[in-house]
Amino acid sequence: MAGEETVVPQAAQRLAEFGASVTATAVVLNEANKTAIERKLTECANMAREKVLRQHMGGRSPTPAECREKKEFGGRVRTRAMFLGEEMHKVALACAELELSALRPGGFSREPRYRYNTDTRQRELISPEKEEALLEEGCYSELRGTIKPDIVIHAGNPLLPLLVYDFKFPCVSSAQIPWCKYKTGPHAGRWQNEVYQEALGVEPREILPWIGVTP
Repeated sequence: MAGEETVVPQAAQRLAEFGASVTATAVVLNEANKTAIERKLTECANMAREKVLRQHMGGRSPTPAECREKKEFGGRVRTRAMFLGEEMHKVALACAELELSALRPGGFSREPRYRYNTDTRQRELISPEKEEALLEEGCYSELRGTIKPDIVIHAGNPLLPLLVYDFKFPCVSSAQIPWCKYKTGPHAGRWQNEVYQEALGVEPREILPWIGVTP
């Protein structure tokens, strides 16, 4: 198919190696598909920012001083920036799941958690049920070093990503926001996007309100 991503043949081969159905390889990506996905994700980011600011800031953007203010927000002590960002993420992810379910059913995952073995270069998908059970049992060390991107686009198998996206919500309007740098754990000192790319084999992209997709 003209315009298909060059990753598609390799993805089809790897799907076969994983024992996935051959029909799953039909759910491939071309530029039109990618553009539609990114447009919907950007719309979700825009809507999330507007909705949360209406609820908590009377519709206006917070000042830098308000962003830095630290007190109890949403039942926890944290900065206003952290609180607003978390609330926007919740709204954006729910929106993304709804839109992508219609646009690409079976071809995306919301907040999948992966464990990546740097020695074998193999990735493992941790199911939401297993993640919840580990958290309930207090086995936080079992999730140490795992990664959890916001949205992964695939051809039916989350272990074979085609596109990876993370929503970013700067408290003060900005055309760019840096990726996070891990402070502790096995990835300490490394940038989040570097770890994502190594573990998933795909360069991740940020989705910002009003800006859209950025490298």
